[in-house]
Amino acid sequence: MPHLCLPSQSVRPVTKRAFTLVELLTVIAIIGILAAILIPVVGRVRENARTSNCIQNLKGIGNAFQLYAADNRGLYPALRKRADTDAEYPGQVNPTGNWQEELSPYQSRTVADISKLNADSDSYVFCPEFVARYQGDPGWKKAITTSAGYGMNAGLGVANVYYARFRANQIVHPARTVLVGDSGNYHIDLTVSKKWKPSATAFGGYGTGDPVRHRGNANYLFADGHTATLSPDAALDVIVNRPAN
Repeated sequence: MPHLCLPSQSVRPVTKRAFTLVELLTVIAIIGILAAILIPVVGRVRENARTSNCIQNLKGIGNAFQLYAADNRGLYPALRKRADTDAEYPGQVNPTGNWQEELSPYQSRTVADISKLNADSDSYVFCPEFVARYQGDPGWKKAITTSAGYGMNAGLGVANVYYARFRANQIVHPARTVLVGDSGNYHIDLTVSKKWKPSATAFGGYGTGDPVRHRGNANYLFADGHTATLSPDAALDVIVNRPAN
């Protein structure tokens, strides 16, 4: 049986096509554009989450005030404790320390990354934005254990509020009176300066309060328990122009 002769066919080698330099640069440029768009968005999402957590913290602080009053004959804590005021305000001074220390048994710690703090302050509630912004600062540990990122309002319309505890009903207009707000100090005191006073040494750049902590605004707890995020001007108006008793 004759053999059939098939025409020979040349086999071409299979070659893999590589990206050209232009294509690689195009991909890199696209990735860079996407990163430039996404990174700020992610940052804003995180900031918004911290702002939301801060508001929840303030609501918890409001609850702590109520629980404290229930255990202390209806009294709210004074802003701070000083030993030489015991005789001046008998039975009215804070037993432990400043208002944060007084409320600490009624609060739950909500910020996880506070490993630099001492054990005595672990029960405080911290503003997460305060922690995120300032925990790398050499003076942060001292500030955080003093204020935890929140300050109590000195302009409550209550006599001797710095050193004497007082009853909640002494705040005549609770829905329009700030009780606690963002601050790098243990207090917010605008009763003298009547303005946000810049300070080169204070966290947030202001001596009492931190009115621009949350993307140019700050969070506040009012004496009736509601919270609000206010611009510096709006907060200043509320705190300084509190309705007269």
